[in-house]
Amino acid sequence: MVVERIKFLREELNKLGYNYYVLDNPLVSDFEYDKLFSELKELEAEHPELITPDSPTQRVGGISTGFEEVKHKYRLYSLDNTYSYDELRKWYERVEKECGNNVKLVCELKIDGLAIALTYHDGFFVKGATRGDGIIGEEITQNLKTIKAIPLKLFEKADIEVRGEIYMPKTSFEKLNEENLKNGEKPFANPRNAAAGSLRQLDSTITAKRDLSMFTYTAIVEKADYMPESHWESLQYIKKLGFKTNPNIRLVDNIEGAIDFCKEWETKRFDLDYATDGVVIKVDSLACQGEMGFTARAPKWATAFKFPPEEISTKLLKIETGVGKTGAVTPVAVLEPVLLAGSTVSRASLHNFDEIKRLDIRVGDRVLIKKAAEIIPKVIKVVETPEHDNLPVYIPPQTCPECDSPLITREGEVNLYCSNENCPSVIKAKLEYWVSKEAMDIDFIGPSVIEQLYSLNLVKSPVDFYKLTIEDFLKLELVKDKSASNMYNSIQESKSRPLSRFVTALSIRHVGKETADIIINEFPSIEALQNASVEELSNIEGIGEKIAKSVYEYFHNTQNIEMLKEFETLGFNFEHNAPVKTNELEGKTFVLTGTLSSMTRDEAGDRIKMMGGKVSSSVSKKTSYVVAGENPGSKLDKAQNLGVIILNEDEFLKLINPKV
Repeated sequence: MVVERIKFLREELNKLGYNYYVLDNPLVSDFEYDKLFSELKELEAEHPELITPDSPTQRVGGISTGFEEVKHKYRLYSLDNTYSYDELRKWYERVEKECGNNVKLVCELKIDGLAIALTYHDGFFVKGATRGDGIIGEEITQNLKTIKAIPLKLFEKADIEVRGEIYMPKTSFEKLNEENLKNGEKPFANPRNAAAGSLRQLDSTITAKRDLSMFTYTAIVEKADYMPESHWESLQYIKKLGFKTNPNIRLVDNIEGAIDFCKEWETKRFDLDYATDGVVIKVDSLACQGEMGFTARAPKWATAFKFPPEEISTKLLKIETGVGKTGAVTPVAVLEPVLLAGSTVSRASLHNFDEIKRLDIRVGDRVLIKKAAEIIPKVIKVVETPEHDNLPVYIPPQTCPECDSPLITREGEVNLYCSNENCPSVIKAKLEYWVSKEAMDIDFIGPSVIEQLYSLNLVKSPVDFYKLTIEDFLKLELVKDKSASNMYNSIQESKSRPLSRFVTALSIRHVGKETADIIINEFPSIEALQNASVEELSNIEGIGEKIAKSVYEYFHNTQNIEMLKEFETLGFNFEHNAPVKTNELEGKTFVLTGTLSSMTRDEAGDRIKMMGGKVSSSVSKKTSYVVAGENPGSKLDKAQNLGVIILNEDEFLKLINPKV
């Protein structure tokens, strides 16, 4: 009875894990999965003689004293790189000379991760190793077992060696670095380094905590019921065995089809949650691959087309400092303009002054920059040059760059803060945040308008916006009657924003849009918030003591209390009118992509939730609908590949409002 139950639990958990981590298609809730896992763990603890290597409980091991070198049974070759489409055509000419005309090719995104080789015997995972030099690698089997995208047991019996790329999603990479900086630890330079560092932990429980995954890209089948004859068939086969393959692959008829694939992904890759630096192009026929063979270092039947660099060096001209709405003084690198990942970059983040000291960044240095998740430029290291040591060491400011007040530190934080609560930069930053889309969403009022309103002493706090007249706006440079009316009307319309938006706009420390939503759902009025204790606030799920103290202090500050009274006098409604929820979309999951003309994506998401539906950020087989606006991203392609229903904006509007 126990043996049968353990066998059932293992098979069920392996199936559920495959659907969740490989197919991105969860079949049960986390609670249900955890319940089954706990039952298996208890049964195995009672009967340790029944534990097997393929059990899901064996994914997390202990601490190793080191990694042993292992000789690969089959060499892991490098790839020759090409950097232009002309080079690709020349490579294809050589292919056609050996294999005939119109040779089919397989195009795959080149994942920027860590290459590994996995060995399976009779369908069981028995060994995993790093690439090393291609001949000798390090055995890291126990650490690889912690990665849930790697099956411990295949769906069919087979003796097979697969090669894949271990990677860390960009979102996980950014989160890991934020935690490292917060804890005073050195951040990783890029997701690849983070993945490599995570895999080489002697304590595999640390590896298990890192969000690693794997794409499998090739296999050497030694013994199996099915022997593929082409690379494309091989990819389909290893997917059938239970491995995760990249969904963005394509079988093309010739090199022009491969070039089209490269051009398509040169910009689309920035929408992906993993780093890719090129496209790998392989001859599809395994027979043809065998005929072409290898050079001393690389296969002749494959090449890698490299995208333009995502990291590039340039000169640091100076370091400027800015003051945000919290008073934090942030250093920014001013650079010699350089083209990076599709745009010209002349400024980049330096994180904080501790990071400048750690990297020993000096004005005049050549620095390496990259785009964090291909969006925000940041300086990641200093390029070693003979001139570096002769440059003056950077000394952080001791006073605020705006008001000259002393800078202070706060316990447990690395940032420097302006000590002056009335610092003009802090006030203007709060005013800019007040009118932003995330907060009160006031159109026509940008930084230049706020600068003028502040300089003319017309606006010194958010409440002053609502005291302005059309005549006040006409005092501003280049503002005529129509613009003045638009600004005035937009401010007045913002009085009807939901209470959660108002609380967001107040710039309470540690409180953003999502946190404000959570708080207002529990305390649906300003009066209720003012009467809430720190203990009551911290008892809200998702609100810790730090946030609770910040909220409590804000609503008990005399100056803030007076401002809130003024808002109420000006016609603000401080009661939370929660929309009536319905269940028309219950059980439906939506993914939004592209720009909608009738509403923002946030508004569309709110409407879906109010009708009982769910909104997800990623497309899977479980997705009910993908709503595609103008200029949709790669989510649309994935939806088409998975056969998910795609709605245009008109179809979506009819769904959420059948009378339309």
